[in-house]
Amino acid sequence: MTPARTVLLVAGREVRQRVRTRAFQVTTVLFAAVLAVIAAAPAVFADRAPAEEVAPEPTSVGVVGEVDESALAGLTAALGVPPELEELADRDAARAALERGSVALVVVDGGARLLAAGAAGPFGSPVPPGVSETIALARSLEEVGAPPDALTTVLGTPPVPVEVVITGSGVDPVTAEGRFAVAYAGSLVLYFVLVFFANLIVTGVIEEKGSRVVELLLPAVAPRQLMGGKVLGLGTVGTLQAAAMLTPALIVLQVTGGDRLPPRLGTSFAAVLIAFVLGYGLYAGVTAGLAALVSRVEDSQVALFPLYAILVAAFATSFPVLHAPDGTLAKVVTFVPFTAPFVVPARIALIDLPLWQAGVAAIGVVVTGVLLTLLAARLYEGSILRAGARVRLRDAWRGARE
Repeated sequence: MTPARTVLLVAGREVRQRVRTRAFQVTTVLFAAVLAVIAAAPAVFADRAPAEEVAPEPTSVGVVGEVDESALAGLTAALGVPPELEELADRDAARAALERGSVALVVVDGGARLLAAGAAGPFGSPVPPGVSETIALARSLEEVGAPPDALTTVLGTPPVPVEVVITGSGVDPVTAEGRFAVAYAGSLVLYFVLVFFANLIVTGVIEEKGSRVVELLLPAVAPRQLMGGKVLGLGTVGTLQAAAMLTPALIVLQVTGGDRLPPRLGTSFAAVLIAFVLGYGLYAGVTAGLAALVSRVEDSQVALFPLYAILVAAFATSFPVLHAPDGTLAKVVTFVPFTAPFVVPARIALIDLPLWQAGVAAIGVVVTGVLLTLLAARLYEGSILRAGARVRLRDAWRGARE
């Protein structure tokens, strides 16, 4: 039997064992239902919750030069209250004020242009809702070919200046809220799924080692083929489970979301699944190799601590990326194999990520994953039959040669 055939047989055994368990079936159905309910909640409560009238608060607005009365009238209509004006020297001063959040908007060119800060998000300064709605309405009218004065006719007042210059994160303020929700949820789900299946690999390797099952398998299956089949089988189970849990929520969002859905939601969903496959391939092989060094689950935390520390740090990197998805840090960590699975899906949800950046990041993750898996296979082969005390890395490396 060829090595590839052997790996597939071991992988099939893992898939059958996991999928048939009651725990797997109940967990998948339960999480799919919970995520679907969460996805439907915004639409349900938006329809039933009574509208609360909140008095608008004055908004700080920067002004560069003179501004005509019609522009100020349109701005007041969008904000719902006259703004608090702050004079700024020039455009550079305006951008600096927007970046530090001292003003929410800046009016320049006598009111012919409006500078808005980066899009609303967990770390950003939000564009006032009235302005965002006016911008969205202006764009919609422009798309259908409405005349220039149509916005004034609809609002009953002069419009906010139609041209907007975005600074900061570069995320469209009209769709920012949905984009951030998708980016954050994708990173969070990816992290927990990777951690869950890493722990599943650890438990499976140690249980087989402790129960001596592995001693019965090794005469017929080479250690590297056994490890490869286990990693491949659990990865297949993980991909199927993640798709089964997320698909109902995606369908519910498509049905109930309407215009509230951010653009490219399906692309973001696919990006998270691909990131799981690549991230799993990167971390799973090393997890199996290090898990073979110990014989008890309680000892695995020490052996796997460096790997888990890297995984947590990689997930934490996605938070500053949410704030500045097109910034220098985001571009750098996109090409770091350990952080790419978390960063790339978040950037895809937030901005129009260049295809070449996603491709280079994927190639880096694949190459690094292959090299680490070969290293882990060597450790697995040299330590899988050693029970009792924890096996040192040096001894496991040398044991593979014997």
